[in-house]
Amino acid sequence: MKWIQDALTGKDNLTFDAARIVGVAGAAAYVVFWSAAVFNLGHFTGGDAAAYGAGLATVLLSMSGAVKIKESSEPAARDAARQ
Repeated sequence: MKWIQDALTGKDNLTFDAARIVGVAGAAAYVVFWSAAVFNLGHFTGGDAAAYGAGLATVLLSMSGAVKIKESSEPAARDAARQ
């Protein structure tokens, strides 16, 4: 499960990043809510797929923008030789 920690932490892989946690939680919630809607309606058309893709892309783009904006304030990664 190291990949989860790598996805949710900053450059130093120790400090959890709020922008990444909120972004991943938002994307997961989007997938869950969309799945529930499809389950209740019982169909998934091409227009639904386009709307789903556009919405999920917006969520992920917002997350990447937040991570990029705060990139300069993240703690630097430690050098492996100095540990």
